[in-house]
Amino acid sequence: MRLPEMTTVILALAVAPSCAGAAGPTLLLALQVNGYATGKIGEFSLLDGALAARRGELRDLGFRVPEAAPSTPGASSDGLVALSSLSGMSWRLDEASQTLYVTSDDEQLLPTLLGVSGQNASALPVESSTGATLNYDVSTSTVRGQSSANGELDLRVFSPRGIASSGLLAYAGSGSASPVRLDSTYTYSDADTLRRYRVGDFVTGSLNWTRAVRLGGVQIETDFAMRPDLITFPLPSLAGSAAVPSTVDVLVNGNRTISQQVGMGPFAISQLPVVTGAGTISMTLTNALGQQVTETLPFYASATLLEPGLQNFSIQAGAVRRNWGTVSNDYGSFAATATYRRGLSSTVTVEASAEGAAQLFMGGAGIVASIGNFAVFNAAAAVSTSAAGTGSQFSIGIQRQDRVFGFGASVTVASTNFVDVAALNGSPTPRLELIASTGASLGRLGSVGLAYAGIDLNATPGPVRVYVPAGTVLNGDSTSQGGVVSFQPARRSHILSASYTAPIRDVSLYLTGYHDFTASNSSGVMIGLTIPLGKRSSVSASAGSGSGSSYAQVQAQQSPVTIGDWGYQVYGSRATDADHEFAQVRYKSPWTMLSAGVDRTAQDTLLRLETQGAISVVGGGVFASNTINDSFGIVDTGGVGRVRVLDENLDAGRTDSSGRLLVPDLRSYAVNHLAIDPADLPPDVSLDSATRNVRPQDRSAVVVKFAVRASRGALVRLVDEAGAPVAPGSVVTLRATRSKAPVGYDGDTYIEGLDAHNEVGVEQPGGQRCTATFDYQPAPGDIPTIGPVVCHEQTR
Repeated sequence: MRLPEMTTVILALAVAPSCAGAAGPTLLLALQVNGYATGKIGEFSLLDGALAARRGELRDLGFRVPEAAPSTPGASSDGLVALSSLSGMSWRLDEASQTLYVTSDDEQLLPTLLGVSGQNASALPVESSTGATLNYDVSTSTVRGQSSANGELDLRVFSPRGIASSGLLAYAGSGSASPVRLDSTYTYSDADTLRRYRVGDFVTGSLNWTRAVRLGGVQIETDFAMRPDLITFPLPSLAGSAAVPSTVDVLVNGNRTISQQVGMGPFAISQLPVVTGAGTISMTLTNALGQQVTETLPFYASATLLEPGLQNFSIQAGAVRRNWGTVSNDYGSFAATATYRRGLSSTVTVEASAEGAAQLFMGGAGIVASIGNFAVFNAAAAVSTSAAGTGSQFSIGIQRQDRVFGFGASVTVASTNFVDVAALNGSPTPRLELIASTGASLGRLGSVGLAYAGIDLNATPGPVRVYVPAGTVLNGDSTSQGGVVSFQPARRSHILSASYTAPIRDVSLYLTGYHDFTASNSSGVMIGLTIPLGKRSSVSASAGSGSGSSYAQVQAQQSPVTIGDWGYQVYGSRATDADHEFAQVRYKSPWTMLSAGVDRTAQDTLLRLETQGAISVVGGGVFASNTINDSFGIVDTGGVGRVRVLDENLDAGRTDSSGRLLVPDLRSYAVNHLAIDPADLPPDVSLDSATRNVRPQDRSAVVVKFAVRASRGALVRLVDEAGAPVAPGSVVTLRATRSKAPVGYDGDTYIEGLDAHNEVGVEQPGGQRCTATFDYQPAPGDIPTIGPVVCHEQTR
């Protein structure tokens, strides 16, 4: 066996002049390479005694054919190429066995491609029905004899042409109501180009060294989420060669990912599935005698890199939206931003960004690079010009992830005059942003971590409109009426924190401490533990102190996961400033999530009721369900109720009396496997297929119809004129539909598609023919038995 260095190398082949002459007879030859049968049959031609084949045929048979290899005179682009023109290859034809024996170097053979099999999501079209969904979260509370209500609504209307959505926050109490509109957007997604087009409210695209803002306008961006099966970052590749047929085993971090048979010759694995971070790959070749060759290589994979040639972008323009979540329609000046990323190689990705507004332009570029198989390094620089002058920003960082040890650090420094669109609209520019962290796994002893976060923020370059509620205290004065105020915030924060987590049997113990290096110079520590009480329940307790105060708390909870589950949460704390007790019970019904709770802080007790769910209108029906965050399906069994529905082989429920069931939580743009249980169907219906694969559009519904229809079938017992059963193996043909059915023992045959009056022809194994007529009346929920029916022999 030969196992060269695991890198893919393609060598150009030297060629000799091809044979001239007209094409001779076509030969279909079995192929053996280097003494081993390939199991392939190739189509060859004889040219004046020399053997030739089409370029495409040679490549299909596993041979490298360079573009420079000459074709025979007058041949097309896929014309005949003489085998003698390919250097490093010799051949012998055995006409008696119609076998071609080829001896070739590995450089003249195409590698066998190995990999992990999987379903290509893009092979299935994206589906979306037309309809609407309203998610709601409504609560009412009472405290000190005063009642109030809060609600959050999210309405989206979907169709194959896109999705229109809008959100709303509402508050009612003390005789007043204050609704606030959130995002209102129309989105069209093109899964073929992986692009999204938005009109309305959205968040701009950003890079690690730029900041996102909210705009009201138009946006075009690349979104790889529309191809969940697409791996966007570079994966390690392997290549090798087997001298004899062997088994290839590949282990990633000790876990087997590939085990496949390969024939003699080269092989390659172009994309090896790995997790991000540092690791090792081991590849072992084992022949039939058990002899092995193993090679181990390190790798480092990072999702911050892009595959070579892969690119994404985001371009948007519109009015900057301010005070989102507190004011409905507060739009500021016009701005436009753009970001771009492209993978130059498996180790280098480049980035660029540009932003513009009135009297402002900011532009910059960056790079993300893999440092060997050790870590990922990133750097960026940006320059801005504005009314404040010219400013600059520089960023640099490094990150390494490991199963045992990892670290990361990044620093961003900006000059006083550096301004971006976010700074013009209320978010101060960080003059210094320093983030560093490290962590290590101690095995059974747990894990430790250390982190430092420091940020120094500029004041905003000009007055910024910020909405404040009534009663807010600013600079010692209370704004009793509330409204919009202007201010120039600036702040500084530098915090060092450390943590330790240890598993003690099923108990998780954690310890955290911090120190603030700013003017407060405060420190704190917290210790706690969590004890699981089953799959859905747990109890936890913690205590801590810092900044002159201390607290202790305990909590027990159980989560409602599936339909019909009850859940609860009980919480109590004792603190220096105030005590706090809370209790809540929850129930997950098929139509909504119901909650009721009581909350006591100091001397105030609050009673609260809440309901969360969704109402959907799609496929001509109205469906109530729990909250729907993404895609969902409506399974339709054609009016047949009480049929079990399976989602990824898990029980999703049963259809209602109209034969429909809402299946939530489908994975958008991924292939979802839905099925129904044929055993739940009545015997008088037929089903083409019990499974369906669907790929739904995001935040939309797809109606999944199973072709359940009345079979109009009956078990017919046929006898001849003497009263004996028609012979088994006879074939019955229904004259009206020309459909055929076999005859079993006792002359029984099952025939579908019957009418009120039917005529059938019967052909018996001995060639005899007869004809029978009978009437049919359906029996709902059952298969009627008809007969015995006399089959009258036909005269020749």
